[in-house]
Amino acid sequence: MEIRPYREGDEKNIVELFKIVFNKDMSLELWRWKYRLHGLGTMVYVAEDNGKIVAHYGAVPRRCSFFGKDVISAVISDSMAHPSYRGIFTKEGVFVRLAKEYIEAHAPKIGDRLIDFGYGFPMERARLLALRLGLYEDVEQCKELLVKSGGKRFYESIKRIENLYMADRLWEEMNEPRLIINFRDRKSLEWRYSMPDAQFSFFLYRSFFFPKALLVLRTDTKPPKLYDYVGNIRHLSRAFSALHSKVGDYIVKVPPWIAEGLKNLKLEDMGSKSYLVANKLTGPRAEEIRGRFFYMWGDEDT
Repeated sequence: MEIRPYREGDEKNIVELFKIVFNKDMSLELWRWKYRLHGLGTMVYVAEDNGKIVAHYGAVPRRCSFFGKDVISAVISDSMAHPSYRGIFTKEGVFVRLAKEYIEAHAPKIGDRLIDFGYGFPMERARLLALRLGLYEDVEQCKELLVKSGGKRFYESIKRIENLYMADRLWEEMNEPRLIINFRDRKSLEWRYSMPDAQFSFFLYRSFFFPKALLVLRTDTKPPKLYDYVGNIRHLSRAFSALHSKVGDYIVKVPPWIAEGLKNLKLEDMGSKSYLVANKLTGPRAEEIRGRFFYMWGDEDT
């Protein structure tokens, strides 16, 4: 059994393993978009046994403003093992070795780190397993909300736009040194919303004729999902309300501390079982992140 970094061509075996583990397809196009086309380096490790990839641990990196410092964050993605190797999910097993070697290579406790801030939104079974094995710790339970009403005031407008030309300016207004926020500049968003097999629409919210926020709606889901917001966070509630007047009901995923500040909206709590988790082995730890990391669906891996 060999634990090693990704090598060119591994993706064919990785997507085959994905099909076996999750019983659904991942195209090579989607894998390459997720792990390579962001331009920040392929951050994937595998366990290989007799020439066959039997376990996978990857991360999708992003540029991130970590309390005002430009770092690399990464959302842990597609952690999996072949069913024949499920017995490896023990504290001494291959999967834990894979995860620990990955973390030590990319985010050591002492020394230079490729990933300064690792996080994830694992499925419930994977989350409970990782908590038991001491790999992750819970930060907070996410909020998924159905926006059921809203409207524009006379001085507001919301318009669908064809490109992300306002993103750089609005990102500057959003980037606050008191928060952790993945970059939402134009370059970052153009990669994020080139995701294969998904459809997105962009909307510009204005107040008193001034651009205040850019919103990205995923339109191939029912109801549609608001994947991203770019702009000063104090305009978020009004922008959400104006978007509803344009598109009707949609779902949003936000941290609980953001959900508490949403005003002038009729919201239905969808009872999310999703948790934000942090890297327990080498940090940053949950208490450093809780109530400070702004995230939406666009900060996940698909």
